[in-house]
Amino acid sequence: MNNPLAYSIADVCKMTGIGRTSLYTAIKEGRLRAVKHFGRTLILASDLQAFLHSLPALNTGVPRDA
Repeated sequence: MNNPLAYSIADVCKMTGIGRTSLYTAIKEGRLRAVKHFGRTLILASDLQAFLHSLPALNTGVPRDA
């Protein structure tokens, strides 16, 4: 299987460049869904994608169609 269904916090940090504290804050605030399996925190791939897509776009001041 090429694409994992879930990732550890460490995996998400490596893949996205988002720090552990920021991830746990997003989980606590309900912006990122996490699940537990035997005490291990996992992020489902679909939940990670939804979270990343929900992040605000960087406003560069340049119109998007320019």
